Amino acid sequence: MDMLYDMHCHLDFAEGSEGVARASHAAGIVALSCTVVPSSYVSDVEKFQGCDDIHLSLGLHPWWIADRRVSEVDIARFESLVADAPFVGEIGLDLASSRKDTKARQIEVLERILASVHAAGDGRVLTFHAVHAASVLMDALDRIGTNETNTCLFHWFQGSHEEFGRALSMEAMMSVGMRMMATERGAAFAAAIPEAQLLVETDSPPHEGSSWDVGIWTQEMANTITALAELRGCSRAHLMEVCAQNSERVLRTPFM
Repeated sequence: MDMLYDMHCHLDFAEGSEGVARASHAAGIVALSCTVVPSSYVSDVEKFQGCDDIHLSLGLHPWWIADRRVSEVDIARFESLVADAPFVGEIGLDLASSRKDTKARQIEVLERILASVHAAGDGRVLTFHAVHAASVLMDALDRIGTNETNTCLFHWFQGSHEEFGRALSMEAMMSVGMRMMATERGAAFAAAIPEAQLLVETDSPPHEGSSWDVGIWTQEMANTITALAELRGCSRAHLMEVCAQNSERVLRTPFM
């Protein structure tokens, strides 16, 4: 069976997520499931215990920071958990119009997150969200030296062409999904990502409590792989092989 690698999803958003997780192995799905707050990570570790193909990532999403759903207690909890978390994300910055007035707070929290990763010993995989913020985010990574000692993964890269080049030059991984390919710039980036830095994502389910199952998941993955292979002018089999090799390399990275 050919394995499908979803390197950015939110499995805990699915209604009945434990059942979906347990069905994913038979469907040949390997996933990096990102959380948005530390409490979700803690509950997911227990909920998905024994699902060896589901890798969990400790997150503190900028949307939750911007709308003040994240408290000092949440940040402290993140800092207490990170030492035992090989994968960190979804973290980052979102400076779109509705959230740009919280820029200072978002940067403050991001730098605390990055500092906690550094204090814990680095060697992790960090998944980033960056909307109207790629340069600001990469400046923070450079300031703290995060990209030198961790694997950085940008999901659905939405920056400028110059920022795209900068992210590639720091050897960041990039995960591509259908929504990224639906925009002209996103499609151009998806076609240009070097093979060694390319991953596939669904970014699904779309919201908490979504009705979602392993059949929908498999179809989303298949559609994404087919569309990306066509965009890049390669065979579906070749793309699957490349993404499988890259995904396995990323999933083996922490603490090695």
